[in-house]
Amino acid sequence: MDPSKHSGDHDGHASDAEVERIVAQGPHGAIAVAGVAAVVVLAIWIGFYFLVFLPRGVIH
Repeated sequence: MDPSKHSGDHDGHASDAEVERIVAQGPHGAIAVAGVAAVVVLAIWIGFYFLVFLPRGVIH
């Protein structure tokens, strides 16, 4: 973000209108991070399943 286009005050604090505008856009970044984390966990689980559990075979 270009500081010269920032609509906050001179102390670096955002105005209420700017905060409302940002909040209205929603948590896209948080959702993306959560999605990536879920994919990583699923990939690790699938890796363990195929590389650890299946090679051991059926336990009697």
